[in-house]
Amino acid sequence: MKLVDVSKLQESLVIYDKALRTLPYATLKEVAAILKLNVRDLQGKHSLINERRRAGGTQSYKIGKEFKEFEQIFGYEPSLIEPKDVVFITRENSQKYDDNELLIIGGTPVNNITKKHPMETKIVFGLTTSHAEDVVYSLFHAERDEDSKSPSGAFDGYFTKADKLIVSGAVNAARGNLAISGEFAMPVNENDYSAYENLVDWIGGAHNSLRNSQGGIPQLMCAETVIKAARAALRNKLKMQEYPSVARMVELLREDAFCSSLEVVTHEALGRGSRLIMQKAGNMDLAFNTQAAAKFCQIRDIYPDPNEWQFWLQAGYDTRINDWHEKVFRTNEQKNESNDLAGDYCLTGAVQVNITGTDAGTWTIDGKTSTRSNGQYFIGLTPGNHTIVFKDVDGKTKPNNQEVTVAAGKVVAIDAQYT
Repeated sequence: MKLVDVSKLQESLVIYDKALRTLPYATLKEVAAILKLNVRDLQGKHSLINERRRAGGTQSYKIGKEFKEFEQIFGYEPSLIEPKDVVFITRENSQKYDDNELLIIGGTPVNNITKKHPMETKIVFGLTTSHAEDVVYSLFHAERDEDSKSPSGAFDGYFTKADKLIVSGAVNAARGNLAISGEFAMPVNENDYSAYENLVDWIGGAHNSLRNSQGGIPQLMCAETVIKAARAALRNKLKMQEYPSVARMVELLREDAFCSSLEVVTHEALGRGSRLIMQKAGNMDLAFNTQAAAKFCQIRDIYPDPNEWQFWLQAGYDTRINDWHEKVFRTNEQKNESNDLAGDYCLTGAVQVNITGTDAGTWTIDGKTSTRSNGQYFIGLTPGNHTIVFKDVDGKTKPNNQEVTVAAGKVVAIDAQYT
């Protein structure tokens, strides 16, 4: 086992400090380019004041008439953004990294004379990369919780900001910036066009100023779940006329919803579900602060074991919806489930069902449209509780629904019998 040179480790942190500070920005910038987010380096609080001017006061004049009066012509709605401190902490033990596992680093063979322990550079860059991925996949779903020990509580994401606006009443149905859509589910049969038609109605019902290109390009932000369901429904609607691609579906959406310059954007960070946000492109800000601590990455020798060190990364993040006026913003009542795609460890599980009593038995899980037969799997399931539902078979009594607990990286196998 090669001993770690602590002085070399400290030197690496100093040498690479600037590069490490820019790494989260580089990752966020790539996502921001896809979703048209504004990324800004912000050290403190920033307030954006949305000025609201009242109209509709013009009326006829007649002597003795009781006129309608407005108490004020201007109103103001502030939108704040302030990076909240977050940390990423890992405890590393030099004895956990065997030299035999490090014969090649970065594709280059090394020898025992020149070989460096990975703690000297590799861990701090891996730490920063994992931290940036945590931020990306929390951008929409996170809700700030001071007691949380996961990325989901690090700061308030965009969906959380939208939900807070709904709760406060700033976004509501009467105003027009909140509109019910229902769930966008895959078609249940070949005559089911609802997912596409609902999407057309929802976009087409937006304010005229939001649907045209004045003041910015209209942007529909949604998960792949919505796009897949809408395209499948459109294929049913067109039947044998054509087999539409996603690009063709967007083209038809523009025509049917009278929104000629609409852009449809999606990303894994949006998760899975039917949440919609329609806005003028560039309406969302993302602030980061990698100067939250004097040293972006720190190493701390705080354990009794001299072979153990604590790596500490500290930064700050926050999100903002700049304007929620119905002319520039609209959302719906649905909720999305986040994708956990950060890191390289297996974070999902699978379920397998072995069926006896019939060869025709099939099953599904959590209301999914697709089914599985005897011995098949559902993979990529979020750890936690799931419900297995069995389908009817003529002349047989199907098994009762079964609850299963899925664990990361494991297959849960159960038996079920038709009688």
